Amino acid sequence: MRIDKADGAKNGDTGTVKPARGHVHEHVLSYMRRGLMVGAFLPGQVMSLRKLAAGFGTSPMPVREVLSRLVAANALEETKGGSVRVPRLGPEKLSDLFAVREMLEGMATELAAKKVTPALISQLASLNKQLLVAIDKRDILNCLSYNQKFHFTVYEAADSEVLMPLIESLWLQFGPTMYMSLLIPSMPWNASDHQDILAALKDGNATAAKKGIVHDIRTTCKALLSVAGSQGIELPFAQGPELQFDY
Repeated sequence: MRIDKADGAKNGDTGTVKPARGHVHEHVLSYMRRGLMVGAFLPGQVMSLRKLAAGFGTSPMPVREVLSRLVAANALEETKGGSVRVPRLGPEKLSDLFAVREMLEGMATELAAKKVTPALISQLASLNKQLLVAIDKRDILNCLSYNQKFHFTVYEAADSEVLMPLIESLWLQFGPTMYMSLLIPSMPWNASDHQDILAALKDGNATAAKKGIVHDIRTTCKALLSVAGSQGIELPFAQGPELQFDY
């Protein structure tokens, strides 16, 4: 993972181009946010400034600034030793987050159902098809990525400037637990709720579409609570997959 060099001022007479500082910062922030929402970072995982900076091909400074912003947004937490890690969500926090998800994402889905277009249905069907292929192949990172894209495509169709930032804030906090939800044998992913949501959206049935989203959220919460200890969900390896997702 290396960032593209941005257009910028030339460095003296060397003719080399430096990436604009703001561009680097926003690129790192965008990538980190996407990684958290998708579930590419895991509960308990410590963020390494050196490794992240090397991956982005930049100095530690913009990475440190981004991590500080994510700590302020409750997406990451600072430990007593001064390092930054992905929080472990205990049962109470997890239940609270998913209860609020039901309300906000259910509302967004209802609004989206009233603004459905053939293009939206086609896009969602394509994303869900790719999700099903990823599930069949046990391609975990693409499962997580296409699932997030499916949900956000629905919510963005609501065209609400208020709901989307709130929903994104929730996904930043619970997103890292989604990796674990794929590893629970008793409750395997099958995207059946997505099929119900698609059918409801095609019919313009806002109530049924909301019901499908709420059931999807509730099922995932139930699965995660079944493996959440008092100290929260933490995978024993907690290193995180290589960040190869499309953002």
